Amino acid sequence: MKISAKLSEKTATKLGVSAAPVAVECNIPATLAEKVKLFGEDVVNATSEDSLIITVQALIRRMMAPKVDKAGKVLAPGSDAAAIQAAVSAWRPDVRTLVRQTAFEKASSSLDKLTPEERKALLAKLQALK
Repeated sequence: MKISAKLSEKTATKLGVSAAPVAVECNIPATLAEKVKLFGEDVVNATSEDSLIITVQALIRRMMAPKVDKAGKVLAPGSDAAAIQAAVSAWRPDVRTLVRQTAFEKASSSLDKLTPEERKALLAKLQALK
């Protein structure tokens, strides 16, 4: 399996290193049985637990944060501890497919989320790159 990672531009600049992505090949089997055979049950279980904890923490953070519009106006307050606990108690993990997009695809899909002022500023910035 090919896995890649990169530093953010901010971190790379701070450290004085390249922000270019690094890609490596890593043997991560496709099935649970193959993972257990290669890594052992304890490792697979611990890794699964770590991933589940991170996912629940993300749910908690999403619920804690108030819902805001593009202008920063609060549309709804964050949830309280009881509501968050109820959501976590009802939560079950699911299988999500990570959709890989190019930088162009990501930028294009985000354009409709920009305000007219943001679009104008972006257009000016792009035109200045010539």
